[in-house]
Amino acid sequence: MDMDKNKIDCIHVAVIGGAHHNTLGVIRSLGEQGIKKENIHVLLIGDHITNRNIISTSKYVLARNVSHNESCEKIVMWLRKLAEDGKKRVVVCCSDGASEVVISNKQELSDNFYLPSSKIDISQLMEKNVQDAVAISCGLHVPQSTVITQGNDFKWNRFPCITKPLKSVIGAGKCDICIASSYSELESILGKIEAKEVQIQEFILKKMEFQLIGCSLDGGETIIIPGYTRILRQPRNTNTGYLEYSPIEGLDYDSEAVHEFIRKIGYSGLFSVEFIRDENNKDYFLEINMRNDGNAYCVKSAGVNLPFIWCYYSVFGQLPKLPMTFSNSIRFIPDFNDLKVALSQKKALEWFADFAKADSHSIFNSKDIGPFFVEIENQIKRHI
Repeated sequence: MDMDKNKIDCIHVAVIGGAHHNTLGVIRSLGEQGIKKENIHVLLIGDHITNRNIISTSKYVLARNVSHNESCEKIVMWLRKLAEDGKKRVVVCCSDGASEVVISNKQELSDNFYLPSSKIDISQLMEKNVQDAVAISCGLHVPQSTVITQGNDFKWNRFPCITKPLKSVIGAGKCDICIASSYSELESILGKIEAKEVQIQEFILKKMEFQLIGCSLDGGETIIIPGYTRILRQPRNTNTGYLEYSPIEGLDYDSEAVHEFIRKIGYSGLFSVEFIRDENNKDYFLEINMRNDGNAYCVKSAGVNLPFIWCYYSVFGQLPKLPMTFSNSIRFIPDFNDLKVALSQKKALEWFADFAKADSHSIFNSKDIGPFFVEIENQIKRHI
């Protein structure tokens, strides 16, 4: 579908995230839709990021437009500096920390940037028990859980259970996610967890885990969820695994409750919502991620460009003349992350076949090959 190139040339974007395939997927989605590389600025957050990384070597961004910092504390300062040229940019967040900082500072930043936003205070909304309460009020099921503060007495008698940091931006993140089969094992795990506040949640034996990747506009007045992911090779403590992405029409789920949840929190921006379906076909809400999802490039590969839709609508107040749905399922492979999983499962040959047949990749892209070679270099350095 044709769009006015002059309009596309008016779109300027600030992307904030890690030196990670999440951020790379956003840059590719924008560049493939025609946004000029000089119009994309990137702030990478994380330790030990060098000037040569999988973001700066993409053909869809100028290396001089890629900055990096060790923590999210400098995000607002970076955005202020970026705004000095007078161009109003759309902000795309690719990490929870970036999302929390940007949305928390909306009042200061909104004159110079188009921002994601929420009606509920974002710092509270990042807490899993707050999300659970909203989900329950919308008619969604959530696993039984409790929140504890490290060092305090607590009661819990449902096993197996799973521990999670109350906020993913605090503690050791995914490393704090552990499964305990007994009270003594739970106590041992809690002694090693970095997060001070921990959610203990019943462990659901799952039939499938699925994820809804979408874009919400005007606080949920318009919600675009083209499809859902289904993990085919399960990694540990994450849903970034080899997966199938299918049209949403093929999933029987409570769409109205999900839409009500997004409207109730008044969220605008890119998002993903995670669910587990148990052996009795009961769906349990796990969390909403108020940012671009790490798997989201599979949506672009299927034919729906959510990052571009968010940027275009933010600038022009209308949807672009692009597809909002797709027809055929695709396979997405998170390349090196999935290779480690396959090796641990002694499925190396199967992985090579899956890699070759995949419709979409987290890093490999024949039209933008630079980041793939850089990641090969990184993997070699890590294992020397």
